[in-house]
Amino acid sequence: MAERTPESRHHADEPAAPLDEACARLLKLVRSRCPGLLPDDPLRPGETAEPVLTDPKRAATLINLAARQAAVLRADGRPTPEPEELPHAVLWREGADALLVEVGSVATRFATGLVTVLVPVRCDQVPHGRAVVEVEFVVGSARRPTGLLAATSEPRGPAVVIRRWGDALAALAWRAVLDTVGALAAATGRDTDGTALVPAALTADREGLSVQAQARHPVDRVRQGQVAFAPAPGPVRP
Repeated sequence: MAERTPESRHHADEPAAPLDEACARLLKLVRSRCPGLLPDDPLRPGETAEPVLTDPKRAATLINLAARQAAVLRADGRPTPEPEELPHAVLWREGADALLVEVGSVATRFATGLVTVLVPVRCDQVPHGRAVVEVEFVVGSARRPTGLLAATSEPRGPAVVIRRWGDALAALAWRAVLDTVGALAAATGRDTDGTALVPAALTADREGLSVQAQARHPVDRVRQGQVAFAPAPGPVRP
């Protein structure tokens, strides 16, 4: 078998030669016939990937997991528990008020341009002690893309719950959706710096949740080994 000469070898730190038309067509065919067999090429700064659709069942499962993670986010920076250790319910307290939020039973419905997160809650002030609060987000659709913009109104549910906990429940639901979108974008691929892609657009319909990922723009690129965040300096002593 013929051996490549040293001059013909390609080094990782050298730019690859552009693909000829036949090779590009073959690569496209392999990726379409055998998805996942070859890694996607890294995106250049600002480039977008093809939208990835996640079916309703899987998307709802991811949002449920994200809600459970959001319920135990730690301000001290410690990692959240493993999925099997995440809580299925959390108790919110403020003064004399309390609400049990069943994060493990969070469900999600999808329609054209709509994502509705259903959050079961428990307290003594609602009939039978349990109710479901619906938080609806108006997002983009295939015919009416809106990027990552979303709108919501007051959650639907018992007035006694909405009046006291409506904003917090809406924030929990949106955090779960946003974390899910971010995770799906990151799983799509990486940019030329090796950094995970970020979400650029979100659409919804009865087929599920569609996320379009994008490589970071040059102004906010994060290169390997680069310090993105550093602790604030302490007070200057005379």
